[in-house]
Amino acid sequence: MSSRPSRRRIKRLGVGLIAVLMVLMAVGSVAAHTGSPSAITVSQTSGLSVQASGTWTWPAEASASTLSYVGYAIDWGDVTSGNVIGSYHIGDGTSATNVILQPTSPAQGSSGSWGPVSHTYATAGTYTVCVIIYDLGPTKPFATTGYHSTQAAGTNHNTDNSVDHHAQVPAICGPVVVNVATPTPTVATTPPPSPTSVVTATPTAGTTSGPSATPTPFESFQGETFTPPPTGTGAPPQSPDQGVPTLALILLSGSALAALFVVKTAKVNR
Repeated sequence: MSSRPSRRRIKRLGVGLIAVLMVLMAVGSVAAHTGSPSAITVSQTSGLSVQASGTWTWPAEASASTLSYVGYAIDWGDVTSGNVIGSYHIGDGTSATNVILQPTSPAQGSSGSWGPVSHTYATAGTYTVCVIIYDLGPTKPFATTGYHSTQAAGTNHNTDNSVDHHAQVPAICGPVVVNVATPTPTVATTPPPSPTSVVTATPTAGTTSGPSATPTPFESFQGETFTPPPTGTGAPPQSPDQGVPTLALILLSGSALAALFVVKTAKVNR
């Protein structure tokens, strides 16, 4: 005698199948979830350019049998249209910057760092920079559009990210003040006046350097005036002790000449 299952048994089996399906769906959603950003640092580098870097965390990857690659995309806070994901705008709003950046360090794992990545603003101001973390899947090469692709926002983008999955921290943001560098004014400095040179004259021999200066014997000797003897045929002056013999000689010569004159005169008169 065969028996057919009762409606109550069928209902129980249906409830069981639904429960199993819900568990499988929950497991699938956990496997498909992505990491979250955990820190961001933004600083001005030069001109109107800034640099951003930070960290990410993905606790479920610590026990996962297959690891996914981690990527990130930046909303620089200076565009209001283009490359839309949630309330964010990736890159500068153009398709060329609608790209998930990779690799991170490490490229796979339960936590790591991202960046640095640079951006240049058109004008100075205060901006809010945000980062979004993406799951790029376990294999390479990555697709260019769609699920686990490198397209960050817009139509057919990679939906396995911290914003679309409503992660506990969908995006993390930080402000940056971008200033225009003010050139340092050049101050014309007046050179100080040149000091008046004080020339100290070296006293010549025989002179004194001041009223109270007493010349040394050497200086006194050097200061004497030397008058050269007059030029001519005359005999040099004699000293007093040589005057008497010379006078006597002159008188004797005169007497001899006078006597000779007298003798010659007497001969003529004869």
